[in-house]
Amino acid sequence: MTSADSSISKGSDQIHDYSYSKCEEDDVNTEAQHFCPKCEHYLCDKCASVHGVYLKKHTVYGRGDIQKWAGFSMDKCDQHGNKLKFHCDDHQKLCCSDCVTLNHRLCRSISNIPDLARGFSKTEEFKRLPAAVNKVGSVLDELKNARMKDQASLKDSYKNIIAEIKALRKEINKILDQFEKKSVQELDRLIKDLEKRVKDDLDTCAHMNDQLKTMVDKLQQITGKAEETDSYIGFRKCQTKLNEVTSMVQEIQRRPREGVMFKYDESVLPFLRNILGTVENVHSISKTTDNIHVFKAQIESHHSVKIKNDEKDGFILGICELPSREVVIADFNNRVKLLDQQFNVIDCVDLPAVPFDLCSIPGNEVAVASQAYDSVANAGDTLHEIHILSVTKGQLHAVRKFNTDHMCRSVIHHKSHLYVGSYDALYMYTIDGRLEKKMYEDKSGGRTVYKSAASPDGERFYVTNNRQHKLVTMDKNGQVLSKFEDPELKQPAGICVSPCGYVFVCGSVSNTVLQVDREGTQKLATVVRGTDDVCKPVSVWFNHASNLIVGKSKSDDILVIKLC
Repeated sequence: MTSADSSISKGSDQIHDYSYSKCEEDDVNTEAQHFCPKCEHYLCDKCASVHGVYLKKHTVYGRGDIQKWAGFSMDKCDQHGNKLKFHCDDHQKLCCSDCVTLNHRLCRSISNIPDLARGFSKTEEFKRLPAAVNKVGSVLDELKNARMKDQASLKDSYKNIIAEIKALRKEINKILDQFEKKSVQELDRLIKDLEKRVKDDLDTCAHMNDQLKTMVDKLQQITGKAEETDSYIGFRKCQTKLNEVTSMVQEIQRRPREGVMFKYDESVLPFLRNILGTVENVHSISKTTDNIHVFKAQIESHHSVKIKNDEKDGFILGICELPSREVVIADFNNRVKLLDQQFNVIDCVDLPAVPFDLCSIPGNEVAVASQAYDSVANAGDTLHEIHILSVTKGQLHAVRKFNTDHMCRSVIHHKSHLYVGSYDALYMYTIDGRLEKKMYEDKSGGRTVYKSAASPDGERFYVTNNRQHKLVTMDKNGQVLSKFEDPELKQPAGICVSPCGYVFVCGSVSNTVLQVDREGTQKLATVVRGTDDVCKPVSVWFNHASNLIVGKSKSDDILVIKLC
């Protein structure tokens, strides 16, 4: 037979508010730490573990869920089990006699609960409590529904990525069996971790909701002589729980949404083709989807990238991210700088000329388009170079370089090729510096090929026409598909494309960063404006954490904007 009353065992004068049922039957006085509603038994720590082995389907509640125990009363202290009689005005906490003695002896103001509770049930504050609980319950329900959608999205992402892995495996004709196995295992682990996070949030929401409903139900059932006192105690407990739930909700809402993405080293396929020589009819895998996600700025932060020996004002001309999650920037101080994941400068390399742009290439390396500054007026200047730098253990190292017969003002990488912009043309090179073709040219005057970017599948290339205020989209053969203009895109400069194909372009004079559709035909959003403390943005990068990293003219700061 269970017991929820205080008990005194033989040979002991210790009193427990809840005694462990089975121990009590054996004349052993043990305080209960758990309760099983199916068995209607109070359990100590030792026997709760035994209970869990034989009755795995029974839900056992600990002291943290004491309101679900049989015999739970709202007027009892959760910690000591005594009747709540006092209120510490200094700490705003309900107290029993033990609480006052042990924890609140030095407090200046201790009030009697009956005095505070007199007439309290008739106040507006008390009457508003159920509505406040319902409101928070609605928020919890909405949050729960959102997390359930995230859970379904993770499963869809899992299926899509498995399809990508299968397609890639077929393309290289069973060469990457081990790659598939390793990738799927990593994906399973990642999905398991992410699903656990989502499930934890779902369980927390449900648990908090149940607690609130239980407390309000108890509160509304209070009658009898101690109605006012018990109502006040119940209100204070509910109010504390509401504050706890509100903080929990805000914490979950501040977290970035879980998601997964599949990336592979694009140098693998060319490498295998060179080894085997028989791989034919290779088709690129499009990573774009029909869904359009419109981003907006959520949180922004500024990070200084100035170092001791910088002689000129900062001018962040190019930005890219490495697979190791480090960020590399091109600075007008003839420097390439390496930043850690907190955007602190950890290393730099000096070049003989200005690094006007850069991009990441396989092998944790960076290709840098370097150009003598005064060669803008003298296209015959011999200092037109592409430098290859490697990043190893947080340090930059010069690996090799090659010269070009034209200016080097921009550079991007796609599938073992470098695409170098010269201000009025876009050239395609091999990684080792062999010119293959002139892909696109516009001699209409001005900076017609200022910066460039490519879609993840390589089907579209984008160039910014700086002086004519246009974004030009072309196919992989250099055939122009569209030209985009917008009042909020004045002198377009830096441009980047996210792994999912979202296009972001800077308006250096309009002080904006726009999101443009994949076809390059319409503006989807003005993600960043001058009011967001952006002045003359000239470079932009979409990183792994869905942040936009923006480089500015004549500024030693980069702007990091969290997107949602």
